[in-house]
Amino acid sequence: MAWGNQNQTEVLIGLRNKIVQVFDTEDKAFVSSRQINTGEGPIVSLARWNGITVTALKSGQVTIWNADNPVEINALKAGETLARMRQSPVSPNIIATGGKENELNIWDLEKPQEPIFKAKNVKLDMVQLRVPVWVTDVAYLQDYHSVGISTRYKNIRLYDPGRQRRPIMDFEWGEYPLTTIAAVPTNDKQVVVGASHGRMALFDYRGTRPDMPVHVFKGYAGAVRDIVVHREHPLVFTVSMDRFLRVHHLWSTKVLFNEYLKSRLNCLLVKDEINTKDFIPVIKRPVKRKKKAKVTEDKDDVILEPTKEKVARSDADWAALSL
Repeated sequence: MAWGNQNQTEVLIGLRNKIVQVFDTEDKAFVSSRQINTGEGPIVSLARWNGITVTALKSGQVTIWNADNPVEINALKAGETLARMRQSPVSPNIIATGGKENELNIWDLEKPQEPIFKAKNVKLDMVQLRVPVWVTDVAYLQDYHSVGISTRYKNIRLYDPGRQRRPIMDFEWGEYPLTTIAAVPTNDKQVVVGASHGRMALFDYRGTRPDMPVHVFKGYAGAVRDIVVHREHPLVFTVSMDRFLRVHHLWSTKVLFNEYLKSRLNCLLVKDEINTKDFIPVIKRPVKRKKKAKVTEDKDDVILEPTKEKVARSDADWAALSL
């Protein structure tokens, strides 16, 4: 899914049968539909640029659907499948692609002949073997000069296209494949990463140990499919394979809201203008207050006053002994 206009009243939806639909949130109805006849496989990503729809298929075809002459970009000149296309939040004409055996590539839609940046694989491993590549998601950091990616081989990488082709930072997290990554808009060096076995964590590239998560979010029972961090509020929106929509607080990691949505969830969109009052704690457990014993202080000594039941019991015991 992707927003169809700047007012965020239209939603572009790409279906597995290669149909793109436009949903109007004000009219609450589908206003248009288009069949994609190029490429093979399902639609993996959508974008909107100057009122033009941009589609990306699993087979690697990225198409700019001009009214007169559609422009096709082959984002899979080398590789097996395309997994993700992400549009820059600042420059709508910039997109990034990556997939299985397909390194990170950054394209300019105004000059789609060749990518403006081609990432280079990391160096050979300790036994001098090539490191496999499988990009699962891309995130533009807040400085808009750095790009972070997650891979199916548990890697989190940070690229600076203006400095070098290889990642300037590369580390692994967890034991399971990583499925999605999202940048924190209020911090230019933080990302939230989700894994295929219901784990999600916040990482800070500026820390002394960037490979150690700042904290881990809990509450999942399935793979995290998509993450959106709000631009203004410290809220993290996620959907997962357990069919729940969840809203976590970015710093306290508490679940502020969750909702079971019945269908299989793949992605989500969040409007820039939201009412935070809608996201309240789901469960308010009653606090059980413990009864405090009465305390009397006499300078240095602290004496606990016995209760009435203990006094009556002790009197009865003394009476029995006297008999």
